[in-house]
Amino acid sequence: MITKANENDLEEIISNAVDAVQEATAYTFKPFQRQVEYIIRTTLDRGGYYLILKEKSCLKGWILIDISRDYFKKQNIGFIYEVYVLPKYRGKGYSKELIKAAIDELSMRGCNEVERNIRSTNFYKELGFVHHQR
Repeated sequence: MITKANENDLEEIISNAVDAVQEATAYTFKPFQRQVEYIIRTTLDRGGYYLILKEKSCLKGWILIDISRDYFKKQNIGFIYEVYVLPKYRGKGYSKELIKAAIDELSMRGCNEVERNIRSTNFYKELGFVHHQR
């Protein structure tokens, strides 16, 4: 079941956050626990939040999303900052479930566009994401 994270879920996410960041950066960035917690709390304080995949009180993965206003286009833009599935639950399609749930959530909140701040792969093309040069 995918739901919004509560404070207990957040503590579990934070306890695994260093691994998530290292994997997301292909181990080029090795943050301290305190750094990662600061980044997470700052994003949450600005309005971002986690959706989690949990079954029988067992956290399997999460996705960090946020909404920002594009004042040039005069619309809200959804952002996916992080998608992470704990290693023992990988290969079951949970990342796709989380991304689809995030897109649905952001769409319901008025976002016609969703951007991602995660490594580009064919996986995201499959879900309809396109690469734009900036």
